[in-house]
Amino acid sequence: MEAAVTKISTKGQIVIPSGVRRRLRIKDGDTLLMLAADDSIILKKVSAKTFEQLARPIWQKARELGLSEREVDEIIKEAKVSSRPR
Repeated sequence: MEAAVTKISTKGQIVIPSGVRRRLRIKDGDTLLMLAADDSIILKKVSAKTFEQLARPIWQKARELGLSEREVDEIIKEAKVSSRPR
């Protein structure tokens, strides 16, 4: 297991330390899935194909519900705001 410390930039960006990138073979342009649970963030390297497979059922359900991409974006934005600690 690799452990490292990093900071968040003023733009909300994080740097994945080089040792972690090397170990996981993460390179420029790779796709990472980010999961937030309680006070933890989990990043998982996924192929673009895997990410598409994960997203497909979500977009299919949105289409069944008659939601536009803009409406889905608004729902996600609202969920982010409502899930923030107060």
